[in-house]
Amino acid sequence: MTASSQIDTTGLLTILGVIAAVWALISPASRLRLRFCMAWWDWVIGGIVFLLIHYLVFAPVLERLGLYYSMGPWKWGFDSSSAVYLLLLTVVFYFFWRTRFPMLVRGRVRVFRELIENLHLTKRYDELVLLVEPQLPKLILLTKQQSLIAEWVDRLDPRNINMAALLRGEAPRARPAWRQRWSNALQSLKSWSVARDEASTQAREVLLNLVTSPELTAHLAVTHPHFCLKLLEADEVIRSDFIENFMDALFDAPGSRLYVELKNNQNLNGGSRLYLPQNNRLLHFFFSDAAEAMKNGLDRAIGEAVCRRLDEDRKLAEKLNESLGSYYDGGRFRCPINSGITLFEIMVHEGIHQGLQDHMWLHYFRHFAKKILKQMLMPPGEEACQEWPTPFHYLLYRLVSVATDWAEQCARIDDAEIPEATRSANGFDRHFISIEATKALGSMLQDIIPSEKITASFKTYLLEVAIRSHNRLQGNHGLFDVASSFRIAVIKGTDLPTEASYRVELRNVFNRIDHRIRNEAAQFEEVLDEAEALSP
Repeated sequence: MTASSQIDTTGLLTILGVIAAVWALISPASRLRLRFCMAWWDWVIGGIVFLLIHYLVFAPVLERLGLYYSMGPWKWGFDSSSAVYLLLLTVVFYFFWRTRFPMLVRGRVRVFRELIENLHLTKRYDELVLLVEPQLPKLILLTKQQSLIAEWVDRLDPRNINMAALLRGEAPRARPAWRQRWSNALQSLKSWSVARDEASTQAREVLLNLVTSPELTAHLAVTHPHFCLKLLEADEVIRSDFIENFMDALFDAPGSRLYVELKNNQNLNGGSRLYLPQNNRLLHFFFSDAAEAMKNGLDRAIGEAVCRRLDEDRKLAEKLNESLGSYYDGGRFRCPINSGITLFEIMVHEGIHQGLQDHMWLHYFRHFAKKILKQMLMPPGEEACQEWPTPFHYLLYRLVSVATDWAEQCARIDDAEIPEATRSANGFDRHFISIEATKALGSMLQDIIPSEKITASFKTYLLEVAIRSHNRLQGNHGLFDVASSFRIAVIKGTDLPTEASYRVELRNVFNRIDHRIRNEAAQFEEVLDEAEALSP
């Protein structure tokens, strides 16, 4: 390519002017984004193109100085001006591509943190999600990743601790003095390296900024709920209130994804266990692994959210004290109390089938029942003819019904769903959660049966639901232990013995239930007779 005879810098000056004007006008956040997207090699490529353009523009000068290398005449109609244009066009497309698909590297974490903080403080939450979501796996990895020096120290000085010997009370084997000094030096080097590992520290700060802001969490729960699920993979979530704020926001928004999935997730998967298809991403993520739900604190988050609304939301209490109306047909799917009960129902059912040896906080049901009874109004003088006079009555029925479902669900356990390590563990009891459910049921009935806010007919209705479940348990020879726990919990109590007045009222209600159900509950009546005989 031969050099042109004239130097025309008009186009170059125009381009430089445009670049300067754009740089002056773009916001600080955009500059931070550009700094984050561009790595050092990108600036090297830009610098090379910049020098090459000047090489072509000032070719006549360089030729006279003997610094211009020609590869022959221009081909295909190109000249230096068109070559400069193509170079500029190429570098523009390259930088555009790099800004569309940035990669988070250790050296850019500080800039990334500054950018996220800027978007957070200016409440540009949607932009924040678009920027963070592709980088989130790398960000979480950086929080767990050690520096090269720390990894090198771990290989040179591995910590071999004989836990079995320590448990037996044996003193650890003494190490040679030189080895101890060497180990101390290496560990000091590791501590120094960890303290100066800025990338990991900055990555943790980014995650903490994301999971500790209630306002940000409330926005993300409604607009980007699936992004929140990805955040739950970070360890920082466990040490924050993120899951509580997330569930609160889902309950507060009537059109949230949680309500949509609960309404569209009515298919059963054996008994009253709900099927969890993968397209219901929230429910599937939360409950496909019940142990993970426990680890994330989901059980407590749901329980506290429901209790808080029953205690503090006066408008909700007034609405739930009104006539049932269309609540069963549609309102229950937008009700945070009913939805919270359903979430517990799903979670505990999955825990039963996965063999968890944990009560999964199902005893929150007694707190729910207590708070519902506290908010209920005194019944009118005449008996209502409806099955559930108010939404609160329906919710009490749901609590009793779900607890009985849990008690019976252990009969449908498939061993293939329980991990081998769980099944072979010492003390494994496949009926553990079902027995805990009978205790929760007994606690609820101890509050419901003596209550003056519930009519005699509705008490009879609820006890019939419970006794039917007892009869089914008693009729299954493999569930005698659950049936026995049922009788003890309902009649005698578990943690504390029941009061004599409760047992008297329980007898009165029991005598009013359908005679066929009562006749099948001979064992229940026998234990009730024994308890009454022992009463002072």
